[in-house]
Formats: sequence, structure tokens, C-alpha cells
Amino acid sequence: MTLAIGVTKAEDCVTMTLSGEVDTKTAPDLLQELTGLDLNALGQLRLKLAEVGFMSSAGLRALVFAKQKMPHSSSLYIIGASEVIQDTITKTGLAQAVVMVDNEGEIE
Repeated sequence: MTLAIGVTKAEDCVTMTLSGEVDTKTAPDLLQELTGLDLNALGQLRLKLAEVGFMSSAGLRALVFAKQKMPHSSSLYIIGASEVIQDTITKTGLAQAVVMVDNEGEIE
């Protein structure tokens, strides 16, 4: 399975829309997109995962990488993730570092 990544930038907010699977083969693509951003200057990183059917530990590592590079005052939003992905994020403790919402309308 492939991973498609769309990126939209607006001021200090970047929205990435992912579709496909984030596994050991595709997570490097996500990591490459993330490293191409100026994560140190972001106020928000929004990851839309509604079209992601699977995320492996390699994908979770990419999320951890992004959050570690962002300022502490910034927010990493996980938007529309499936229950399975939300459950994985919660069980790994990553939920304490990100904000999970069902849709962008919930972000203030």
C-alpha cells in the first residue's frame, strides 16, 4: 500500500493530509515530509488521518519525532484518526503529547 501526503501551509500552521498506510515502507516518506518543515517555528501541526487505515510503530516514531522538534508551546493535532489508531496512540502514551480530535472544527 502506498501513502499519499498533501501539505498545506498557512502562517505558523501546517496541515498534512495522509491517505493509505503508514508502515515501515511508507513512514520514511512521512518523516521526509516532516523534516522538510521548519518544525521549530510551527505553532500547530495538523495531521489529518481519516484516510489512514494502518499505522505501525514506524509511523508513531515519525509523530514523536515531529512533536520533539516542535516548540513546547505548539500543538500537534491528530485529526479524524480511526479508533484503532487512536487506541494505539493512547496505549503508547503519545496521547499525552498530542491532541486528538474527530474533525478540524473542534480546533480553536
